Amino acid sequence: MADLHVGVGLSEEPDTEAAARDAAGEAMRQAGIDRAGWALCFFTGPHMARADALRTVIIQAARCESLTGCSAMGVVGRGREIEGRAALAVMVGATPRIDVQSALLPHTGEGLAGLGALAEGSGRSPMLLAMPDAFHVDTPAFVARCNRELGRVPVFGAGSTDDGSLGISLQLGMEGVRARSISTMSFAGELEVAVGLTQSCVPVGEPHFITAAEDHLLIELDSRPALMRYIETGQQLGMASFQDAVQEIMFGFPLDPERPSFEGEACVVRHLAGLEQAHHALVMPQPVPLHHTMSFMHRNGKAAERDMHRMIAGVRARLSGPPAFGVYFDCAGRGQGLYGRNGVDSAAIRERLGDFPLIGMFGGYELATTLGSARMYTYTGVLVLVRVPA
Repeated sequence: MADLHVGVGLSEEPDTEAAARDAAGEAMRQAGIDRAGWALCFFTGPHMARADALRTVIIQAARCESLTGCSAMGVVGRGREIEGRAALAVMVGATPRIDVQSALLPHTGEGLAGLGALAEGSGRSPMLLAMPDAFHVDTPAFVARCNRELGRVPVFGAGSTDDGSLGISLQLGMEGVRARSISTMSFAGELEVAVGLTQSCVPVGEPHFITAAEDHLLIELDSRPALMRYIETGQQLGMASFQDAVQEIMFGFPLDPERPSFEGEACVVRHLAGLEQAHHALVMPQPVPLHHTMSFMHRNGKAAERDMHRMIAGVRARLSGPPAFGVYFDCAGRGQGLYGRNGVDSAAIRERLGDFPLIGMFGGYELATTLGSARMYTYTGVLVLVRVPA
């Protein structure tokens, strides 16, 4: 892989232009290049006001032909995770055996089919990274569009967000800085991609059968009111209040109802969206599948850490050698808020996979193509590793 040059830079400098110069310069030095083919960047809320300057400095420093990036709740880079303060991470690459293209798409996702065709037509192993505005892009519609228009191109990414205070996010590319958009970057060529997905939650007890449901209402589980089952689960876990239950008890829906599994990519986890008193029902953020199985899931830092190690071992086994670079899309509901300490996931990745160029972001949700379809995940971490065979 001597012709591949990838580097990552990280800056906590509060001045946006200085942070962009520092992070891009560090990435270029690590890569050992004076001109990059492409650059990927993630930045936190304090840098949003100067995102135009951030973009300009990175393009000038990297001299890149393709650029994509977005605002995020936190960033990952140089083996560290930074949340809740000014931070900027930049990855640059000069990868002649990989064709890389970036594009900013409107919130509707128009142009996705052309981008997918370009990626699929220019290489044997295409991949698309996508960071939609988490506040203004209709994510289920975008996921459906991915499945309809991308062909065999897998998509991975996260919802672009801010620090949680403004309800806006920014996406950037060679075209400029925008909101209400989708930042994308496609990779195609001689690359081997291995992806792992880790959950923040573990099942509680035995799965339940959905005996009554309507649209977004989960009405009955095992012929009993769903709200009663929910309260019983909270009591079983020793929850002191209903609010504690809302924070820690999630809902797991298996992707294969015939062989239900609640581990890794085989399950999507959703939070409680509300209560419906007339039926003692629970309101879900997605339509509820009648006569399917579901499980209450306990959001738990210790279990999440164990599952992180399981995921890394699995993704390492699927890669034929050391990764050239990687991207980690982590949920804003993980990190320090989940574990009670900083840098747990990054430390686990470095411990198991060694020191390699890795960049990441904390987003509003995660995107991953699993079991043949693009899907929206929540409370997960999606690790994308890329290797280019010699």
